[in-house]
Amino acid sequence: MDAVETLEATAVIRRNSIAFVEQMFALYAARRPLVLVPDAARASDLPGIRIDRCIDPGEGAGWLTAQHPVILDDLPAQVSYTSGTEGLPKGILLTYRNLGYTTERIIDVMQMTSEIREYVGVPATFSFGMARYRAVSAVGGRAYMPPRGFDPMELARMLAAGEVNALSAVPTLLRILLADPAIIGNAGKALRWLEIGSQAMTADEKRQVRAMFPKARIVQHYGLTEASRSTFLVISEATDAQLDSVGRPVGQGEVALSADGRIRIRGPQVARSRIDADGLHDLTDAEGWLQTNDLGHLQDGYLFFDGRADDLINCGGQKVVPDQLEDRIRARLKPGLQIAVAKVPDAQRGDGILVALAGTSDQSARVKEAATAALAEMGIAAGSALHVMALDALPITGTGKVQRRVLAEQFALRKVTSPPTAPARGEITDVRSLFAHEFPGQDVSRDDSFDSLGGDSLHYIQFTLAFESRFGPLPDDWEKLTVAQLQTHAEGGSKSAWRRLETVTLTRAFFIICIVALHTEAFVYSPNWGAAYFLVMLAGYSVARFQLPEILRSGTTRTLWGTIRSVAIPTILMGVFLELVTRRFELPELLLVSNYFDPDTIRGYTFYFVEFYIQILILAALFFSFAPVRRAFAARPMLSAVAFFAFTAALDYVIELKWTGDYNYDRTPWHYGWCFALGMVLAQARDLPSRLFAFALSLVTIFAYWNFTSAAYYVAGGVAVVLFLRTLIVPAPVKVLIAEIAGASMFMYLTHYQMISLVDKIFGEHRPWLALILSILTGIIGAHLYTWAERTFLKPRRAAVPAE
Repeated sequence: MDAVETLEATAVIRRNSIAFVEQMFALYAARRPLVLVPDAARASDLPGIRIDRCIDPGEGAGWLTAQHPVILDDLPAQVSYTSGTEGLPKGILLTYRNLGYTTERIIDVMQMTSEIREYVGVPATFSFGMARYRAVSAVGGRAYMPPRGFDPMELARMLAAGEVNALSAVPTLLRILLADPAIIGNAGKALRWLEIGSQAMTADEKRQVRAMFPKARIVQHYGLTEASRSTFLVISEATDAQLDSVGRPVGQGEVALSADGRIRIRGPQVARSRIDADGLHDLTDAEGWLQTNDLGHLQDGYLFFDGRADDLINCGGQKVVPDQLEDRIRARLKPGLQIAVAKVPDAQRGDGILVALAGTSDQSARVKEAATAALAEMGIAAGSALHVMALDALPITGTGKVQRRVLAEQFALRKVTSPPTAPARGEITDVRSLFAHEFPGQDVSRDDSFDSLGGDSLHYIQFTLAFESRFGPLPDDWEKLTVAQLQTHAEGGSKSAWRRLETVTLTRAFFIICIVALHTEAFVYSPNWGAAYFLVMLAGYSVARFQLPEILRSGTTRTLWGTIRSVAIPTILMGVFLELVTRRFELPELLLVSNYFDPDTIRGYTFYFVEFYIQILILAALFFSFAPVRRAFAARPMLSAVAFFAFTAALDYVIELKWTGDYNYDRTPWHYGWCFALGMVLAQARDLPSRLFAFALSLVTIFAYWNFTSAAYYVAGGVAVVLFLRTLIVPAPVKVLIAEIAGASMFMYLTHYQMISLVDKIFGEHRPWLALILSILTGIIGAHLYTWAERTFLKPRRAAVPAE
C-alpha cells in the first residue's frame, strides 16, 4: 500500500443495528474506506483522516439474511480504534485482505455451513461482533441481532424452539450463563457453533461451557485489533492440558515470542499501519512481525496468554498476572460479584495488589479474605501490599475490559485524601502497633503476620515476650496468624499466670548455658561436647519454620539476609570494640573469617561459632535463591529437606578428604552443615509418622558421629524433646527467664569470655559460677541495649499506613 499523508474515508456512526451492518457491507462492496465514530461531531476531528460524509444508519434489530462474499483486495478497508484500556486508543488501518483472511480462517476452523443461525451476543460496533456478521453472511447463513442486547432468557427460548443454533459471546456474557446453568438447561444440546473471544477464561470455565453445550463446536480466539484471530483453540476437542491455552495459529498465521516473553504475530491478518495526524506509520518490523504488549509462553505449539506486560504485578519478586488472580478470587466468591485486580505502588515489595469490587463496601472483608487465600494458593503472602477498594462501578472500555490504570489512579487519590491515623510514634496501644514497634521500618497491615514480615527465631522470642507481657498468652502457631486474628485473640484472652513455653526456646537456653558453663568451668555437661552442633541444628529448624515459607511465597531470600545482617553487625561491632581496647588489630575477625585460621595464630578474640553460623546462612541464602530448589521444597518439603541433609553430609565428607579441618578444630560451615540441614528435617516433621522418621534419621546420624557418648545422649535428647514435646506449661516468670536467656544467646556468646577475664582480674582467682551468672546477665542486658539501638538508630521507623 502506498504511503499517504491523509486518508479519505466515510464516517459511520456506531449503531448496534441491522442497518449499521448493511451500511458496512455496502461500503465494503464499493471499496470505500470507512471509519466508525460515536457521533457526527467526532467525524470532523479524526487525525490523519479526511471525511467525505458521515452516515447515520439508524436503529433496528432482527435478522440479517443478505449474503456478502469475502473480499481479499489489498486496499484500505476501515480504520478501527483499539479499545484503549489505558485510555490511549490508536487508529489501526485494516485492509480488505486483513478482514477477508480472518473471515476465511474462522469459517474454516469452526466448520461453518449455510445452516448456521447465529445469536450474535456481541454488538456489531465491536470488531468481534462485526466479524461474526461477515462470517455468517459469507457462508450463506443467517445472523440474529437481539433488540435488547444479550438476553439469556431469549437465547434459551430461541435454542429450544430451533430458531438459532449458534452463539458468539465474550467470557463476561458466558459467565452469566455459568452462574445459573438452569437458564439454558437441555436447550444447550441444540447449539452447534460457539465462538468465544475478547477476554481470557480459565480451563474450568471452558469445561463448564463445554458441558453446557455438549454438541457444539466451540472455538476460542486470541487476537488484537491489529491482528484479529491470531490463534484458535477448539475447546470442544481440546485436551485438559490445552484448555489453559488460547490455541495455536492456523493457515499462514504465525506466533512467536520476543526475548522478554512478549507475543509476536505475523500473517495476512496483521495490519501494517497505524494512522495519526502525521499520516501512516509501520506497525510491523522489516520481517513483518507485530510486537504486542502481551506476555505469553508456547508449549507444544499452543500459545498460553500470561497477561499484559504493563499490567503484570511484581510483588516482592513474585510475578502476578491480574487475570489469573481475578479467576482465583472469583472462584471463592458468590457468582455475580464484579472484581478487578490492578497493581499499585508499594514501598516494601515494589508493586502492591489492588482488588477493586463493584458495589457496597460490606463485601470488602469477604473479598480480602478470598484474595488472601488465592494469593496463598499462588505461594504469595502480600501482607500490607494487598488492598481492597469498593467502587460504585468498575471503569471499563466499550468492550467490557477493565481499565486497570484508572483503578490505580482512583486508589492513589483515595490514599491522598484519606490521611493515615497511625498511633503516635512509639506508642503501643494494640497488636498492630506492637508489630510496628517490633518491625521498625515496615508498613504493617491487619493482614500481615510474623512470618510474612520476615521474623526469625531470635525475633520470635523477643516478640513473644513483648506480646505476652501486654496481652496475655499466645495461641499455638501464632506466627502464622494475622494481626487482626491476634488482636481478636488478645481481646478475648485472659491474663493467666501460666504460659506455654516452646521446647525449642527451652533447648536453646539450655544448650547456650551448657556452652558458657563449659568455658567458665562452672560445670562440664559433656567431655565430648555437642551443644554447638545442637544450636546449629536449631538454626536450620528456625530457617525452615519461620523463613522458608516466606522465601517460597516471595521468591526472594531477603529474610535470610536480614538475619545475617542482624547477627553480623553486633559481632563486627564487638570485634571493633575489643580490638580498640586490647590494641590488637587483625582483619580476619572483622571480616568474620577467622574461623579458617589456626586459632594459635590469632592474637586477639575470635567468634568462630558466629562466623561459621553466618557463613552457613549465606550459603543457605544462595542455595534458596535458585528457583528449582524453591519449587522442590514447595512441592515436597520433607523429601527435599532429607535430600538437602544427604547432600550436606556428603559435601562435608568429600571436602574433608581434600581439606582437613583438624588445624582449626573443624570450625567450618561444611562441617556443621549437616546439623543445619537436619534441623530443617525436624521442622518439616509435622505428624507422628514424619516425626518418627525424623527421629530415626537423627539417631542414626548422632550415634554414627558421637558413638554412645554423653554428647550423643544430650543431642538425641534435645531432638526428642523438640519433636515430641513441642510445648510445656510453666509459670509466667519461668518462661520470661528462659526466653530472656534464649533470646540473648548470641550476646551471651559474644561477651562471656570477657566476663571470665573480668571476674578473674577483679577477684584475683577463677570463680566459675559467678562468671557464668554474670555472662548470662550481661548477655541479656546487651541484647536489650542492641535492640533499643537498632530501633533508634539503624532502622528509623516510618509511620504505618492503614490497609484499605
